[in-house]
Amino acid sequence: MKVLIDGRVLKHKYITGVQRYTKDVIEVLNRLDFKIDLAVPPFKNKYLQHLWEHSVLPYKSTKYDILFCPSNVAPLWKPKNCKYVVTIHDISFLLFKDAYTFSFRKYYEFLIKNTLKVADKIITVSNSEKEMIKKYFPKYGDKITVIHNGVKEKFLLSEKDILLDKEKIILYVGSLNKRKNLKGVIEAFLMIKDKIPHKLVIVALKQDIFRKTTFNLDDRIDFLDYLTEDELISLYKKAAVFVFPSLYEGFGYPVIEAMGCGCPVVASKTSSIPEIAADAAILVNPYNVKEISDAILNVVLDKKLSEELIKKGLQRAKMFTLDKTVEKLINVFKELMNKFL
Repeated sequence: MKVLIDGRVLKHKYITGVQRYTKDVIEVLNRLDFKIDLAVPPFKNKYLQHLWEHSVLPYKSTKYDILFCPSNVAPLWKPKNCKYVVTIHDISFLLFKDAYTFSFRKYYEFLIKNTLKVADKIITVSNSEKEMIKKYFPKYGDKITVIHNGVKEKFLLSEKDILLDKEKIILYVGSLNKRKNLKGVIEAFLMIKDKIPHKLVIVALKQDIFRKTTFNLDDRIDFLDYLTEDELISLYKKAAVFVFPSLYEGFGYPVIEAMGCGCPVVASKTSSIPEIAADAAILVNPYNVKEISDAILNVVLDKKLSEELIKKGLQRAKMFTLDKTVEKLINVFKELMNKFL
């Protein structure tokens, strides 16, 4: 079985969830000695990269049994003897149209429809997202397989490595996309800041695909742009609580990362998050700022509750390993090849 991987997103400047998924899956496939080839566009220009994906890449794939596209879209056309496997992480741009630029949204609306049509197998990262894709594109439901994302081993700490004596930090990690509800995080913090000595630390990449959002900042709010994985792990370990009241998630990497690093989690009871977090987090209505702030305050002030969430979170995070993700992906490749033999 000859497998080619579309590495277009590896040329991107920023490492977000889709880029991390692509890098991590490739790393594990190589570690498992599963034979793959990687195709990466030779251009820095993102428009040329997309053109390459729809012209050069499908031509390259004529020499392979499977083209794996890990970043939501497949080339516009497919050679006769190659099968396409595509991971669609979420279709949030269809639900939260005002969170994205017009050009980004229209381009991906067109591509997702074509991808669902040409792909032989669609992977998505939660049962919640599978149902959402089926809702918008019901005739492609039979193509969809759910494979939950996994995190690197370094994000899955043992009990002896966690910190129970936390620093006075309330943490948010994510993007500036409106659907992430960072505004709700900040408003919840400002509502309770006079009751606690903690500061709010925001780790968020600034990307131009999202519509601009303004925030009311404060001298006890720190805004960080880019952190290395080790720096992020250190911050997760130290934080008194991780807050993630996202309005919509296909999966929600930071929830598992925080749990795996021994940080109590407050997160949304929407989309995929209850499926991922289960009872290992306090789940809140992301549209209710008072509910978010009360949950933060409870975790910060109640040491017993904090330690209970830490214990549950460590166990929950162990269910989402990269090796499990990649093993299931390999099984999809094998089943697809057997089907067409």
